[in-house]
Amino acid sequence: MADDKVGTSGLTLAEAEELQSHLVEGTRVFGLIAVVAHILAFSLSPWLH
Repeated sequence: MADDKVGTSGLTLAEAEELQSHLVEGTRVFGLIAVVAHILAFSLSPWLH
């Protein structure tokens, strides 16, 4: 049972891959929100023009 664990995390390979896919998706969502916020801040702030 302990042979299928990955590193010191205590996760199996499938669990680690699932966690990593969620982390990547969350990072993409955060990045998209940040880009939209920066575009809005630039377009709506008169002192940035």
